[in-house]
Amino acid sequence: MPRKPRVHVEGAFYHVLTRGNHKQQIFHNDDDYLTYLRLVQRYSKRYNVEIHGYVLMPNHIHLLIRVGAIPLSSFMQGIQQTYTQLYNKQYEKVGHVFQGRFKSLYVDNDVYLLELIRYIHLNPVKAGLVEDPREYRWSSQRHYFNPGFGTWVKLGFIIGLLAEYGGTVIDEYQLVPEAISEIEINEIQQPEANTSTSNLSLEDLLAEVAELTGVNPNAIAGPSRSKEVVTARDSFVYSACRLNRILLREVAGFLNRTEAAISKSLQRAENKGSGLS
Repeated sequence: MPRKPRVHVEGAFYHVLTRGNHKQQIFHNDDDYLTYLRLVQRYSKRYNVEIHGYVLMPNHIHLLIRVGAIPLSSFMQGIQQTYTQLYNKQYEKVGHVFQGRFKSLYVDNDVYLLELIRYIHLNPVKAGLVEDPREYRWSSQRHYFNPGFGTWVKLGFIIGLLAEYGGTVIDEYQLVPEAISEIEINEIQQPEANTSTSNLSLEDLLAEVAELTGVNPNAIAGPSRSKEVVTARDSFVYSACRLNRILLREVAGFLNRTEAAISKSLQRAENKGSGLS
């Protein structure tokens, strides 16, 4: 049964969670972490998304973000597709890096928002990677402790809330255990959604790939064999079949091509990555 479309509320906060495929490792060294963070910065600028918190764990990622007019799916698909391309090229692999589509939770409560930022920053402590969240390199904790560290993480809103509720990111960690338990029960440990179908239509995916590649969607769906169009078409096929798990025959019907032609397109994309940047 297809999943319900994600609710998009302009100006709203969302907690985003994405995992490695089969919960396997998605970051192996510093370069991998840095690559993902650069993509977060790049696509947050492109899609007017504010980053208010994050943690990159070896096999999963948490983001606390505030969206603009463009749906969250465009931002996340740009990051996930490009990282998949770079990861598979680096490690000479093919197929999925992430487990299905990302999860997102609409956050509309200030107290819960404060619990959430603490939960995100305490992930490495809970996993036994560090004893103090300040020791972990790959979270926004270091931005909150050192406001001059970088400007791409938006600190003002959370710091303002903490001041309003009488605390700081540093001295309020003793309030976290109950919050962690509640968050895990309600969202992190819920059964995995059915990932056999996509909640984006092929038309939506075509529009997103066109936006990412700069190639007209009619050209991607048309007969052109120019190098630029073929690369964009291969990226669309990869996005549909591999990242969104749409059946090969459905993509073939949508593009008015044979399944053999779509299979070749998919193979090209897998051999060189999705082609998105």
